[in-house]
Amino acid sequence: MHSPRSRCYSKHGMSALLCTHLFLAAGAVQAQDDADATAQISAANGQRYEIWADVLFGPDGRNLAFHLPNEAELPQAFADLVKRQLQSARIQAVKDSDGSPATFRTGVRLNYQLLPAAQPDEVDQVKFLGLSMAPLPIKRYMASYPRELRRTPGWEGGVQATCHVSPEGLCHKVDVHMLPGMPESVRRFAKASFEGWVLEAQRVNNRPVEGQVSVRFALHTRDVYPTNFRIPAFERAIHNR
Repeated sequence: MHSPRSRCYSKHGMSALLCTHLFLAAGAVQAQDDADATAQISAANGQRYEIWADVLFGPDGRNLAFHLPNEAELPQAFADLVKRQLQSARIQAVKDSDGSPATFRTGVRLNYQLLPAAQPDEVDQVKFLGLSMAPLPIKRYMASYPRELRRTPGWEGGVQATCHVSPEGLCHKVDVHMLPGMPESVRRFAKASFEGWVLEAQRVNNRPVEGQVSVRFALHTRDVYPTNFRIPAFERAIHNR
């Protein structure tokens, strides 16, 4: 298990909260607000995984309780690893609007990378990339791929999007950041996708508050062509008789 040593930070869109930091027993780890939601990296470097937890922190910043919504889908050894990290997590005390210490319930996103074994007699390793706090996704929605991209085999790209979450757990505003030259239809795809999400709002003293979550929407189309796309029309007609 590898834990990078770096600064830990978190951003909140609510004036009642101070900047909150997450820590692990092994040391601080940088919160990754830009963690990929769907992107994968090459097999040589491993594959990235995202795990969400529902965590309640006490007025002293200590972990009071947590729940892994998808624990049944995880290998037992991996689930135990995640739970050990969550058990040792703590935050700087969150304050209510009157300045008093408060409980804070939030989603916690943990990001991992699977590192395949270099030799047959070695075992795969899991590298911990970082964690961040955000409203917990309850329902995720993906809009239909832009029509123009479906007609372009082998197209790849993505955009970074931020959902501003209302106390009701809905995206009341979506910001999409794109590189120059990216089709406008990709922006519409990311916005339409996020608008279909349902989230569990973060809670201060059990009172739902506004928050935000950022993900990267990655798109790619299959590199598929007709089997006879190189055959001239005349030969194709003869071939199909």
